[in-house]
Amino acid sequence: MDHQDIHVVFGKSAKGQLMHSNHFDLNSIQLICLEDCLNLGPICDVNAEEDIRKRSDWLSKVIDQPMSMDTDNTFTLVNRDVEKIRTLVANYKHEKIYLWTGLAAAEIIQTARLLSQLQPQSNHVYLFDFANFSMKNIHGEVVYPGTLVATDLSRVEHHEKQFRQLTAEELLKFRKLWEKVKSGNSLLWIFDKDQIVEKEETYFDSFLLSYCTHEFQHPARIIGHTLCDTDFNVGDSFLNYRMKQLALMDQVEFRGELKQMRDYEVRLH
Repeated sequence: MDHQDIHVVFGKSAKGQLMHSNHFDLNSIQLICLEDCLNLGPICDVNAEEDIRKRSDWLSKVIDQPMSMDTDNTFTLVNRDVEKIRTLVANYKHEKIYLWTGLAAAEIIQTARLLSQLQPQSNHVYLFDFANFSMKNIHGEVVYPGTLVATDLSRVEHHEKQFRQLTAEELLKFRKLWEKVKSGNSLLWIFDKDQIVEKEETYFDSFLLSYCTHEFQHPARIIGHTLCDTDFNVGDSFLNYRMKQLALMDQVEFRGELKQMRDYEVRLH
């Protein structure tokens, strides 16, 4: 695998998009998939074991998907990214790096951590220019997907032309961002007006409450509207966690068990 180009994607769905696009010989590239959404929860660096455990404990409380409900599974998720970065750093020989970093806080912060650890030269790093990328969907309409997971790569001709070389200033900006995020105490970072900004954990509560009514409804509808209104800055699991917190704080009435979205309903008092 020496000197193979490195492609970095974020999340299993994005990895699937790339693998099934038929644009790549997967035996001729190094494909790195980072899955830990670093815009949520306590931040951990790759050499901080206590922070890794602290982060996994928090995620096990918040993320309620079946495979992520206990601390061991969330620790595996967090630690898996850490080990990938450690291995990449240990074996890096100045190969070209292609970052499929979208306009999403989690992906940008993950990129910042990776580049801070890897310390590559800017002329070896290429970024897919999602900020200026558009394509036509199956209906012939021009769309701006913003992230790889929202991009049908099979419909993108000459994808390599969408990458641009990272400047030294941009590389430094990523490193400064990681220092900012790492040194802060925020549990929530969002992408807003081309910037990564920190917010209170309760930031999305007002959005959730605005879609509650005086009739009982499953939170999936409320959460779906909130995801659209907030440009999918976080996933549905975090919003479900906040919905359950609102119920526990008696901000809304609920019936059922406060577990997954299908297990309970909420309404305004």
